Amino acid sequence: QPYSLQIDFASSEILFKDEFSPDDLKNLSPITSSILKSILYDESEASTTESSPVITPVIDCPTIGKIDLALLPEQCRTRAGSKKFQHIIAKCRPEDIEKIVIVMAPHMGALMTDVYGNYMCQSLIKSANSSQRLMLLSSMRGHLLRISKDSQGTHSLQGLICLSSTSEEELIYRDKFSGHIIEMAMNINASHVIQRLLVTLKDTSFIIRELLGHVTELAIDKLGLCVIKKCIGNHEVYKELLSNAHILVQDPYGNYAIQQTLDLWGEASHEVLANKFKGKVAQLCIQKYASNVMEKCMHFEYLREALAAELLNEEKMKMVLNCAYGCYVVKSAAELGSQRLKDGLRKIFNAVSHQLHQKKLKSRW
Repeated sequence: QPYSLQIDFASSEILFKDEFSPDDLKNLSPITSSILKSILYDESEASTTESSPVITPVIDCPTIGKIDLALLPEQCRTRAGSKKFQHIIAKCRPEDIEKIVIVMAPHMGALMTDVYGNYMCQSLIKSANSSQRLMLLSSMRGHLLRISKDSQGTHSLQGLICLSSTSEEELIYRDKFSGHIIEMAMNINASHVIQRLLVTLKDTSFIIRELLGHVTELAIDKLGLCVIKKCIGNHEVYKELLSNAHILVQDPYGNYAIQQTLDLWGEASHEVLANKFKGKVAQLCIQKYASNVMEKCMHFEYLREALAAELLNEEKMKMVLNCAYGCYVVKSAAELGSQRLKDGLRKIFNAVSHQLHQKKLKSRW
């Protein structure tokens, strides 16, 4: 179906309109102007302003032969067609890639989520240079949120984000995803897009800004946790995690956020965590998920001495040793602790051993 196309390089957007004149080509480079003329017009009519724009894009690939690109948008929606054009793109010369990009740009929003077309999109994205990639991204900017949530589109979009290297690309992502970060972070497909943005973009402040105030909510969500783990290095995110550490350690997912905080921030987090766990150590040691964090804490001297001291109490030790989770925590404290701590634990154990009734745990005692 005939259409006309104009490239506005000032905003890097591809716009479609009913009228197109060769005068629109004046500010384009000779190569791009020539390509657009050959794609949008019959060669015999390229110099006239009254000619009807007709797509007649053809590339001549040395190893494959002549290929009519007008068939590309529809054919790549089939399994055989997608595979064929992936092979063609791999063999094409740079000038042919330019033609393919211009022909495919108007269809990228739909093809990125197509069960077969998305593979062709991924191949094209990998073969495009930075300006061509920006053209493709600009053409689908109105569809980015939908693509990110699609099971096919998320893979194609992540591949595009991986290659981002210009401020114009980052500007488009910021413009289209701002206001949707929390929604995307908890979406099974879009969550991976947010993670890729956090790893790839130079300026992730627009993402962090929306996450703040929702860090605890995300950390206890299966998908949100993956996003939080990518930005624990941010001081504001780190502070919000620690403010609710005593809650997060008891959550099936939140406990992993605290464990990674320990790994990444090290000694800087020890005092805050010790204060958060103070008076609750025995209870946390026998809780299924919190016990994992307590056991990890025993690997750090400051935390070990501060937390294990609470266990040097007959009633608390009896409660901890009668629980399988608690036994692991005490074992780590005994193996890694100072001689003074080992002696204290031995003394308490001897005092309560006759009151331990969980015989199936006897081997661990």
